[in-house]
Amino acid sequence: MASSSGTKAAGSSGPQRSLSRGMTRMATRVVDFPTEGDDALDSGVVPSCLASIAPIFRVANEIEKDNPRVAYLCRFHGFEKAHKMDPTSSGRGVRQFKTHLLHRLEKDELETKHQLAKSDKKEIMLYYHQFYEKNIKDGEYTKKPEEMARICQIATVLYDVLRTVVPSSQIDKQTQRIAEDVKRKREQYVNYNILPLYTVGVKPAVMELPEIKAALRALQNVDNLPMPRMHIKPMNPDDKSTMPTERIKPVNDILDWLYLIFGFQKGNVANQREHLILLLANIDVRHRSLENYTELNSATVQHLKEKFFKNYRSWYNYLHCKTNLRFPEGSHRQQLELVYIALYLLIWGEASNVRFMPECLCYIFHNMANEVYGILNSNAHHVSGETYQTVARDEEYFLNYVIAPIYGVLFKEAKRNKMGKASHSRWRNYDDLNEYFWSDKCFKLGWPMDPKADFFRHSDVTQPANERTNQATGGRRKPKTNFVEVRTFLHLYRSFDRMWIFFILALQVMIIVAWSSSGSVTSIFDADVFRSVLSIFMTYAFLNLLQATLDIILSWNAWKSLKFTQILRYLLKFAVAVVWAVVLPIGYSSSMQNPTGLLKFFSSWTRDWRNQSFYNYAVAIYMVPNLLAAMLFFLPPLRRHIPIALDMAKDFTGKSDDDLFRKIKNDDYMYSAVIECYETLRDIIFGLLEDDADKMIVRQICYEVDSSIQQQRFLINFRMSGLPFLSERLEKFLKLLLAEDENVDNFLRQIINVLQDIMEIITQDVMINGHEILEAAHYIEGQNVKKEQRFEKINIYLAQNPTWIEKVVRLHLLLTVKESAINVPQNLDARRCITFFANSLFMNMPNAPKVRDMLSFSVLTPYYKEDVLYSDDELNKENEDGISILFYLQKIYPDEWTNFQDRINEHKNEYSDKDKSELIRQWVSYRGQTLSRTVRGMMYYRRALDLQCILETAGDGGVYGGYPAQILSQNDEKDILDRAQALADLKFTYVVSCQIYGEQKNSSESRDKSCYTNILKLMLTYPSLRVAYIDTREETVNGKSQKNYFSVLVKGGDKWDEEIYLIKLPGPPTVIGEGKPENQNHAIVFTRGEALQTIDMNQDNYFEEAFKMRNVLEEFRKPRRGQRKPTILGLREHIFTGSVSSLAWFMSNQETSFVTIGQRILANPLRVRFHYGHPDIFDRLFHITRGGISKASKVINLSEDIFSGYNSVLRGGFITHHEYIQVGKGRDVGMNQISLFEAKVANGNGEQTLSRDVYRLGRRFDFYRMLSFYFTTVGFYFSSMVTVLTVYVFLYGRLYMVMSGLESEILDSPAIHQTKAFEEALATQSVFQLGLLLVLPMVMEIGLEKGFRTALGDFIIMQLQLASVFFTFQLGTKAHYYGRTILHGGSKYRATGRGFVVFHAKFADNYRLYSRSHFVKGLELLILLIVYGVYGNAYRSSNLYFFITFSMWFLVASWLFAPFVFNPSSFDWQKTVDDWTDWKRWMGNRGGIGISPDKSWESWWDEEQEHLKHTIIRGRILEIVLAFRFFFYQYGIVYHLDIAHFSKSLLVYGLSWVVLVTVLLVLKMVSMGRRRFGTDFQLMFRILKALLFLGFMSVMTVLFVVCGLTISDLFASILAFLPTGWALLLIGQVCRPMLKGVGFWESIKELGRAYDYIMGVIEFPKSSSNPQVLLQQNQILQTLTLPIQTALSLSSKSSLLLTPKTPSPSSSPNPAAPPSPSCPWRPASASLLPTPAGSDRRSESVQLKLAAEAEAVECDDDDIASVVANHHLQLRPILTCLSINHTTSHSLGSDPSPTPHPPSTTVLPPLSHSRSNAASPPLSKALRTLATATRPPPQVQDERDDMRKKKTMAASEAERTVREP
Repeated sequence: MASSSGTKAAGSSGPQRSLSRGMTRMATRVVDFPTEGDDALDSGVVPSCLASIAPIFRVANEIEKDNPRVAYLCRFHGFEKAHKMDPTSSGRGVRQFKTHLLHRLEKDELETKHQLAKSDKKEIMLYYHQFYEKNIKDGEYTKKPEEMARICQIATVLYDVLRTVVPSSQIDKQTQRIAEDVKRKREQYVNYNILPLYTVGVKPAVMELPEIKAALRALQNVDNLPMPRMHIKPMNPDDKSTMPTERIKPVNDILDWLYLIFGFQKGNVANQREHLILLLANIDVRHRSLENYTELNSATVQHLKEKFFKNYRSWYNYLHCKTNLRFPEGSHRQQLELVYIALYLLIWGEASNVRFMPECLCYIFHNMANEVYGILNSNAHHVSGETYQTVARDEEYFLNYVIAPIYGVLFKEAKRNKMGKASHSRWRNYDDLNEYFWSDKCFKLGWPMDPKADFFRHSDVTQPANERTNQATGGRRKPKTNFVEVRTFLHLYRSFDRMWIFFILALQVMIIVAWSSSGSVTSIFDADVFRSVLSIFMTYAFLNLLQATLDIILSWNAWKSLKFTQILRYLLKFAVAVVWAVVLPIGYSSSMQNPTGLLKFFSSWTRDWRNQSFYNYAVAIYMVPNLLAAMLFFLPPLRRHIPIALDMAKDFTGKSDDDLFRKIKNDDYMYSAVIECYETLRDIIFGLLEDDADKMIVRQICYEVDSSIQQQRFLINFRMSGLPFLSERLEKFLKLLLAEDENVDNFLRQIINVLQDIMEIITQDVMINGHEILEAAHYIEGQNVKKEQRFEKINIYLAQNPTWIEKVVRLHLLLTVKESAINVPQNLDARRCITFFANSLFMNMPNAPKVRDMLSFSVLTPYYKEDVLYSDDELNKENEDGISILFYLQKIYPDEWTNFQDRINEHKNEYSDKDKSELIRQWVSYRGQTLSRTVRGMMYYRRALDLQCILETAGDGGVYGGYPAQILSQNDEKDILDRAQALADLKFTYVVSCQIYGEQKNSSESRDKSCYTNILKLMLTYPSLRVAYIDTREETVNGKSQKNYFSVLVKGGDKWDEEIYLIKLPGPPTVIGEGKPENQNHAIVFTRGEALQTIDMNQDNYFEEAFKMRNVLEEFRKPRRGQRKPTILGLREHIFTGSVSSLAWFMSNQETSFVTIGQRILANPLRVRFHYGHPDIFDRLFHITRGGISKASKVINLSEDIFSGYNSVLRGGFITHHEYIQVGKGRDVGMNQISLFEAKVANGNGEQTLSRDVYRLGRRFDFYRMLSFYFTTVGFYFSSMVTVLTVYVFLYGRLYMVMSGLESEILDSPAIHQTKAFEEALATQSVFQLGLLLVLPMVMEIGLEKGFRTALGDFIIMQLQLASVFFTFQLGTKAHYYGRTILHGGSKYRATGRGFVVFHAKFADNYRLYSRSHFVKGLELLILLIVYGVYGNAYRSSNLYFFITFSMWFLVASWLFAPFVFNPSSFDWQKTVDDWTDWKRWMGNRGGIGISPDKSWESWWDEEQEHLKHTIIRGRILEIVLAFRFFFYQYGIVYHLDIAHFSKSLLVYGLSWVVLVTVLLVLKMVSMGRRRFGTDFQLMFRILKALLFLGFMSVMTVLFVVCGLTISDLFASILAFLPTGWALLLIGQVCRPMLKGVGFWESIKELGRAYDYIMGVIEFPKSSSNPQVLLQQNQILQTLTLPIQTALSLSSKSSLLLTPKTPSPSSSPNPAAPPSPSCPWRPASASLLPTPAGSDRRSESVQLKLAAEAEAVECDDDDIASVVANHHLQLRPILTCLSINHTTSHSLGSDPSPTPHPPSTTVLPPLSHSRSNAASPPLSKALRTLATATRPPPQVQDERDDMRKKKTMAASEAERTVREP
């Protein structure tokens, strides 16, 4: 061992070189690390606080196979460093890491042997020399930069280990020289992203591109920049003369200079250096000659400056301040422009969460640009008066003093929002803080920013009692800025007031006209009617007053932050609205004295305008602003018609004379195909011939063709009738050439024969003078050769040339595609891809530029914890039906699975079993919604660019002729490939933002480790893939451990990931806002290019579509609508999950219609398309200077995608949509997944309704665009809610008419009774309530793409698969979550899960998910329909009743049945039994802290009320008001009872409340009695219940006999009292704090449990037809009426109650059973019920499982009686539902033989509630029988007995230990 080596002093605190025995015996826990190999063991589990030593272990892994002993020394060195860094092992995971590493070192100490020497010192030194000579000495000339970087890192670590093992005095000079050379090269070779900028030796092809060199040269121009000075602290402060205090620091480029001046981070500087170089290179090379390409074009930098600083220019113009983009005369303008651009990029790259605040970045840049100007011109500071100094600042200065304070404000405000539960008005979000910089108040911050400024003051909600408020950071709560997101529906009116005013005024006009005497539209010309119509202006004035009032009220919390001019504008607007609201009514009332008609009105206006009424003048003045707005709206379209007419005149040309060529040339693709066929056939035949005479004939034929075309004599010299014969022979000829025949002579003879036929057809049948060509050939050769056959000498071996074969394949495809397209390919998805690709080529798309000229772009994919690659266990794990994911996919994609099996089983592939398993995992993962599928699809862009670069290099000749192997050398081929890869690197970057990749890397959980391993494999598979993640590293500061956060970019190396950039963050970035946009934001700094495509983790791409990326990026350069260019390009999506299930097919059709015809219309002509998610392409430079590609404020920006579209439009952007390119998209495939997704989207739309973005867009759009915007965003969800509310209003209105007697009065009126118009109107609208209009876009899109016949067929199939039920159910989801969000909040991200739904959702899961959103509302509507049907009389004489109520019954049925209809295996009997058992267990479990909602009803019930805990007082009041509707049932029904005797007295209603309160009090007494007296005073409790029952029977008898109560009254009372109890429950939930204070909350909870029991019992039959389960449900209903059941039982067995408790021989304990204080027997499972004949219960396995759960044991009679008493509610439903025949003697204590029963029926006696031993024998026997039926098998029982014995022994041992002194 290396124990004798080392250089540590004797007093060193670290461990000695020998292994510490003390440490090996430490009582630490050994962590089970993943067993994927020792490599992953060491480098992947280093704790975050020891991250700096991770490279040591990675080096050990690298050299493990080469020299295990040196690897051991490296690990030991790493162990020593770990112990020095954390001696006490206080860091997270450090102790476990050390312990595990110590075990590894002990093992390696014994097993590793020396290879180069006999000691560790010599071994490490010789290996170090050997490694240098082999890899580094001449490596710079032979190895790539990334490989040299890895090797230099290994050598650096080896030298550190060498210095630890070998004393410094024994290190020779050669080793030191090697170390110095390694150090020098290590500085040159670092891990890089795309550009290895400062490497020497072999450089990649990308660094040889002239545009890269020119950009790098421009950045390295630092001639005119003052060099920064660095302050050096002297080593000896007393000797100041020996050490200079400052020196000049040389810089390499502009970014280095800014790094030293402002103190940016090195990782940020390196990242932005490459970013800026790539931007300059890509923009500058566009349409520029590559000759003499050495300098950047000045227009390039100017263009980039305009892109970056357009928003900054708007900012300083808005604030009326001067710009700091200043260029003094005589300065190098391009250099200074690059300085400003680089400065902005460095600010943006290090801003972290502040990137969401673009105007804040403008403020920072404004001041830092001023510093730059001051430094360059030696100006004085405008505040301090001192001259700007060029002193270099420390690294992280900018982060600590600029970004961190602003982040601190964000972090404190994030605390206020209480994880999004607090009201929006109580905290400031990103928009509020950013809009602080919209006013000149921001300049009060100063520069450097004053930490005591008002912006940084903050007072937390909870101030610690022992801390004094800091005046620098304290203060009152800061107000909102400019806008307040108040939860109210009034935002809809405030944002879209013009729309609502239009609707209200139009309604008013229609009402006035309809109520006129004639009721005709022409009645508006009547004088009186027209004068009444003029009253709409008064309504208009009042509505404007409402809008002005809402502006003041809803923005009240922001008034302190408003400018004086803003407040004045609000007040003036309100004052003007008040004036008009007063003036117009006064004027109208005065004008009513002189009414005039329409014609008279206008004529009199022109004749005598001075004598008009005051009201007319007022209206005219009032409408002036609207008239001006209308004029401005209509004038621009008139101007745009002139250029269109000019273009049409300019492009018009005459007709061509040649019809044939005109038809061919009209289609460019047809023309190209004809030319390609001709030239390819010529090249094939010419290359095949060997005889010169034959070649001359071919040349002559081609000459005749070309000359005939030029002379326009082609149809004269050639016969077109012979072409079909020629095509037929050509097809046979090409098939022969592609065939493989081992008989060469036969193969040659066949080819010659067909070739001769072809030439004969050409010369004899096609050509008019073809024989002359053959005769000329014979004449040239002489008479002796005339008789020889032509075309016999051919080069048969040309078929081995791959280039020539490609031509044959291509020509064969062109000639035969029409015949073979019917059968090839057979796969439907392949046909779809090919069909869409072919069709898209005929669409209007821009021409593709060369790869070098195209726009550069990046793809960004956010990833959190989703599946990366399915594991073998996940593929083969079977559900309860024995179905695995692999089996499921094999049945869905049978043809693809067959083809896959054929591929992997081919003999030439020779895959191992491990490889086959990996390929199967990939096959399944590529058909799911996994990250591996997304990455594979996006990397098609890279493959397409590589291929396009090669084809461009080859040119047209290379495309048709290929690169023959004999022409290109190996070096030439390598150069072409390297150049293609370099251009692809220049144009394309793919970044996956794996937020918790670092945590997964260090995690010990198997799933996290698997995700890390699979992501690493993706990086190794795709070298151009980059992964960005947030890393957390701990460090000890002042003895305390603190966390630091970093944005890290890594790429795949040789075996592991390699860190490229590391940028420190001011704090945790994802706790401020929503997770997904924060994840995107931290990674966006690592993207490149001018465009950015956002791709979600459930998307895919197609290889053929990747070729069109160059075309679609050209859309950014096409001007639209004046000078504006698009800022977001919307792309079409293909939903690839449509074949998974019927629900997935419904969602696929719905989504397809939205992303195609829907977004097409939204983009043009409506111009209201926004960003609805991925895969849209962003103008990257536009958006990174305006807040990013999404908005991230907590909760309000829950739908973060669409807010980026809002932001883009508000900031002057333009969004388009393009359908010639598509990207794959996965959707949710299961009912619950879809519902969670719809709930999330509805929540998001509710938050959008409250947002400032929607308000500003609604106010700024023109009227028609505003209407489109409303109905395609929040208006759709509001309309869905209104649709549901309309049903409520209709039914409650009908209920009122029925209960009040108004309906009978209407029916008794003959005039009204004969009116059928209203009834028919109601019948008509019921059809549309089914949502048929929503299906129309879907049918239209399918019809346009596949034909209307197919669309009609799909529509019919969808209806047969109950699509209407599904969409009606989702209507309820939208309405519920949208309305609740606006009223109470509670929006949150809902993880839907993207896996395959191959499992059965339990009833409890469905009940939790849909209880409040659908079941409660469905049952309410059901009661309304029942009451209306029972008491109503309208429409009974006609068929209209069915049509009027059909849609409502359908709605109720959909809301109640849909979750069970679309649940897999919902009607399976065994699953029904299991669901029932699981639901009962869930309902009975207790809740509490740490109990999840899926485990306990109480926890779920509390979670369901979470939104009420944080709602505002207005929401609570409104909730109570809405609950009052349930009191209407009782109020109406009690007066219709027979017992009321038609009395209308209020006393009847009062007595009904007395009855209700009495029932509730009795139930409360029974419940309290059961808890307090049910165990110790059972007899008294049962007597009390008997008395209650007797009282109940007496009261009921009196009511029936005396008062006239009827049976129908009982059922009617249920309909009356159940809604009243529910209303009390809702009000109690709202008043929860008050009820808890008075101790009544538990009663409310029990009332809620009872109602959920009732709803569950009602709902459950929908998923089951099992009579036994229904019988159990009846028993639960009986337990809800416990006093009645108990009294009935006691009255029939009253003798048992009076039997004294005396010992009985039969009650002695069973000697076979151990004594126990209480019986551990639990209620039997529902599976023990009698099994219906023919049912498949899987009896053996299920019985064993349920029996094991029952844990039944034998008990004595006393224990049994105790159990019965303690578990009465649990046992009674089970025991009551089991029948038994017994006699009176059984109850008297005799024990005869039991009566025979069927074997499937368990026989039990009736349950007695007395502990009397007189009842013990039959009861004991019955329960023993039940226990026998539920007893587990012998082996299970033996295990339980052993466990019980161990527990008993442990308890005895514990008791004995306690008793010992």
